Amino acid sequence: MAKALLGSAATLAMLGLSACGGGGSGGGVVSTPAPPVSAAPTTPTTPTTPAPTPPPPTTTAVNYDTAEYQYSNAPVISKAIAAYNAGATGKGVKAAVIDSGINPDMAELAGRIDPASRDVTFSGRALADESGHGSAVAAVIAAARDGKEIHGMAFDATIIALRADNAGSCTTTTGDNPGCKFSDGSIARGVDAAVAAGARVINLSLGGSTPGTTLLNAMARAVDAGTVIVISAGNDGKDATKGMTADAFAAVPASNFPKNVIIAGSIGVRDSSGVLVSTDQLSDFSNRAGSSANNFLGALGTGVRTINNNEQTVRYSGTSFSAPTISGAVALLASAFPNLTGAQIVEILFRSADDLGDTGTDAIFGRGRLNVERAFQPIGTLSVAGSSTPASGTGSDAPPAAGDASGTGLGAVILDGYSRAFAVDLARTLRSAPRSEPLRRAITGTVRAGGVGAGPLSVMMTVAERNDGKGFLLTQNGVGPEDLRKARLVAGSAVAKIDRKTALAFGFAEGAKAMERRLSGVSAGSFLIARDVAGTPGFDAARGSSMALRRDLGFAGLTVSGETGEVVNEQRTRAFGSPYRWTAATLDRRLGRTWLSVGYGRLEEERSLLGGRMDSLLGGGGAATNFLDLEARRTLGSGWSAGVTARRGWTRFAGGSFTTGAYAADLAADGLLTSDDRFGLRLSQPLRIDSGGFAMSLPTSFDYASMNPGFSIVRSSLVPQGRELDAEMSYGRRFLGTGWISGNLFARRQPGHIAAASADKGAALRISLDF
Repeated sequence: MAKALLGSAATLAMLGLSACGGGGSGGGVVSTPAPPVSAAPTTPTTPTTPAPTPPPPTTTAVNYDTAEYQYSNAPVISKAIAAYNAGATGKGVKAAVIDSGINPDMAELAGRIDPASRDVTFSGRALADESGHGSAVAAVIAAARDGKEIHGMAFDATIIALRADNAGSCTTTTGDNPGCKFSDGSIARGVDAAVAAGARVINLSLGGSTPGTTLLNAMARAVDAGTVIVISAGNDGKDATKGMTADAFAAVPASNFPKNVIIAGSIGVRDSSGVLVSTDQLSDFSNRAGSSANNFLGALGTGVRTINNNEQTVRYSGTSFSAPTISGAVALLASAFPNLTGAQIVEILFRSADDLGDTGTDAIFGRGRLNVERAFQPIGTLSVAGSSTPASGTGSDAPPAAGDASGTGLGAVILDGYSRAFAVDLARTLRSAPRSEPLRRAITGTVRAGGVGAGPLSVMMTVAERNDGKGFLLTQNGVGPEDLRKARLVAGSAVAKIDRKTALAFGFAEGAKAMERRLSGVSAGSFLIARDVAGTPGFDAARGSSMALRRDLGFAGLTVSGETGEVVNEQRTRAFGSPYRWTAATLDRRLGRTWLSVGYGRLEEERSLLGGRMDSLLGGGGAATNFLDLEARRTLGSGWSAGVTARRGWTRFAGGSFTTGAYAADLAADGLLTSDDRFGLRLSQPLRIDSGGFAMSLPTSFDYASMNPGFSIVRSSLVPQGRELDAEMSYGRRFLGTGWISGNLFARRQPGHIAAASADKGAALRISLDF
């Protein structure tokens, strides 16, 4: 049974095209006439469908978005530039074209026509191409990227040209059946020759009746060898009888070998002037998917620019040219991912196709339209190469001390569900900490405080309004029964003297440093924004319980303290609610008018990292931080005093380590204007990462031969560009006997350690009255 070519040609790029009616059942179906010798214009024109914006290169600095690429409409419409930018060009891959032969002297294929190319009929002819069809099909796959006219989908691939046309058929015209004819036996020999030569894909831009046993057996051998077979769907779309399903020459192999066969339908509709107006529709000449929908894939087949056997640039239409577009995509995948089997390549192309028509697989478009860009994106479950660590985490949250640190440069290799290796920057999953708004946090809610004392024991409680009907009855602190409905305990503390040299403090919702200061008698000042840098763990925390024990050693005071709590955020992050534990030991001593303190603290976090949180990609788990705190305060006389505080931290976590620093300088005065007023001024830098970041052993290369990654230590800085500096002035005094009024002015430079952040300035006025 004879088979025929499925394509037609146009003389000039601006002329309209008419697809021939290929396909059919029974005896042979003839091809279209040989393409004319008139060349298309040599000056590249703007494509009728705009090319997609190329993504940034990942493995090469070559610019593939050239005029030649823009003029190559099959790669453009298929978004093949994504493959080129990923380093895939078809190099090292062989694509077999069983067709009317090829011009062996084509400059566009120079050096890339495989020595196995030959005539597979028994006519003993030299390798040539009398119709031009085979040369044009091969050029769609692999025409060179040489800056001239167009290039093929896989422009570095090697072509195995297997001439299978019946002798004399391409130059003979008889009645209604002009053009090349092919026998099953010749096609079968071509399939076997392609497999023997190492073809990863076989292109059959042919149509006609059901393949016979000889040809199906040859196809079975090709499939067993892992070869992909791409077959034209047919050009009977205008025939209501034949065009509603794929041509039998394609449909039967797809039914027999569904995992390795792709049926190529033509996408693209042009107007009367020849301009491509839609790539979302099936060409009117193309057979529909019909009963072969599961193996049907559309690609540009209307006005495809290519090179004929006379080395002229022409446009062809027909499913003969959607087939090599898809074959070129197969070659690109095979060159980029040599581990893939033929069946996996077919599955990837189907899964990544653009869904057209009815949702899912349908009887018109089958699996959809070829999309090389999506085919080159990871599919399925992702994992870090060489491990079981999933690479599809929910993202990580940077600690507030990292500010605007980009954390880029953690290059690693991940594998998708097909064990394809992709290079990614894991640090791109790192989200910056949300910007804090300390003023709102400081003044939110209606707060009331009270205290009682009994001998060596003193108790202080603070409550605030709440609207959920739950609260604490603290009548001894001025909260009456009516307040039970709307009060909640904010903080509480109890200080007890055990003996003349020993005191003990317990706190609820207050930090260990606050308990320590209660025992040492050193105040941190009344500041809303410029916080006590030694009294915070470096992030917003909901304090649980705290305790401090102080002993007078004679030469100095020793305070041992601890607290527990949870990470909180104004904008909820994955670190929210993560528990932490703090322990510290501090020595302090007074030397005349100077008070000195040195302390060591350890912060242990179960799941967080200084208030951030890393997922498994960036080490996961918790962190341990050691802090050294130095503080000095001096009484200057006339009610004035000054102090400096410095903190240095060393943090280790599963993904690396870093150092941090926080600093503050204070100036205070009691009785500045009246006998019972207080003035304060503070300049501070909140905790900030000064050096270090990630240092991880990551897979940075991948060997497809052994399927093993290569590891190296990869570093990425967490040091922010910005540096927050806080300046705050406070003044408070008594009024009306028992009342207190205070005001604060503040300014934050580069808040959150974000260099681009605008300054945060504000003021607060607080008035409290006791009745």
